[in-house]
Amino acid sequence: MKTPAGTWLSGATLALASVLLISGPAGASTSLTISGSSSTAVQKPRLVRCPIAGECGTIVLDGLGVADWQYVYGPTFEPDGRCYREDGTFTITLRSDQSSISGPLTGSFCPGPAAANEGSDNSYGNPYVETTLVALSGGTGQFAGLAGDLRYDATSAGARTRVSLQGTLVD
Repeated sequence: MKTPAGTWLSGATLALASVLLISGPAGASTSLTISGSSSTAVQKPRLVRCPIAGECGTIVLDGLGVADWQYVYGPTFEPDGRCYREDGTFTITLRSDQSSISGPLTGSFCPGPAAANEGSDNSYGNPYVETTLVALSGGTGQFAGLAGDLRYDATSAGARTRVSLQGTLVD
């Protein structure tokens, strides 16, 4: 006796549904993209002071809002050709709810050519390019349970500094 095609399809559909129910839902993971940049022009005297020695600033992160970032210098600042290898700790704190995440930073700092007015009262420092990788983890609030790599890039020429943060955090 032949089985009608509709019965066979119903049986196949029922079998597939049983397999899906037994195996459960596919593992879902949370992903959060960090993306933002800022550009500042500093005027003398420098009014922004970081609470702990290093660099700090404010940045608007896409989808997360205004955040404060802080880079605390580590002990490494070793020559590597024209550049220097560096390390430290990097922290991001959202202003909206104080969620924060931090981690170790490693990268390179490459100074530009010396400025003619170096050391004078009107100098803002020599130009530089800084490219680093931050391994973020151990966050709080919106960052709780997330970890991942973030690229921190900074360029400066005179009074202008541009900072960019890019990366993805996953659980």
